[in-house]
Amino acid sequence: MIGIVMPILSAVLTGISFVVVALQVIRYLDTWQGPLIFNVFNTLGTFALSALWVIFAFRMRAGRNWARTTLAILAVIWLLYGLFGISQMLIAVDFQLGALIRQPGALIASVELLMVLVAMPVFLVLVFLKPSNQYFKAASSHRPEQPGGSGARP
Repeated sequence: MIGIVMPILSAVLTGISFVVVALQVIRYLDTWQGPLIFNVFNTLGTFALSALWVIFAFRMRAGRNWARTTLAILAVIWLLYGLFGISQMLIAVDFQLGALIRQPGALIASVELLMVLVAMPVFLVLVFLKPSNQYFKAASSHRPEQPGGSGARP
C-alpha cells in the first residue's frame, strides 16, 4: 500500500503546493518567470515519477523482483531528496519553524517531505523482510517459462 498510496498523495500535495507557490511568486516577485518555470518542472517531474512508482509497485505486487529492486533504489533516492529538501527549507527560514508554518506552500511541502522521511524507511524495511523475500521467491518459482527459454524448471 505504501508503494501505491504514498506517491499518489505526494503528487497531490505537490500539485497543491505548486498552485500556492505559483500564486505567491507571481504576486510578490518582479522576476517570477525563473522560479515559476523551476516549479513547473519540479511538479511535472514529481507527477511523472509518481506514475512510474505506481507502475513499478503493481509489478512488484505481481512478484517481480526487479521491480522491488528498482523501487528500493528509488526509495533511497527519494529519502535523500526528502532529507535535502527539509534541510534546505530549515536553512532558508534560519531554523525558525514559525516562519515555515506561516508560508502555506512551504508548510504543504514540509508535510509531503515528512511523509517521505517516514514512508520510505518503512517501505525499505517491509519490502526486504523475510515474508517479502519468501513471497518473491514463491512468485518466481510459479512463473511460467518464457518463450525461447531452456525448458522446464527443476
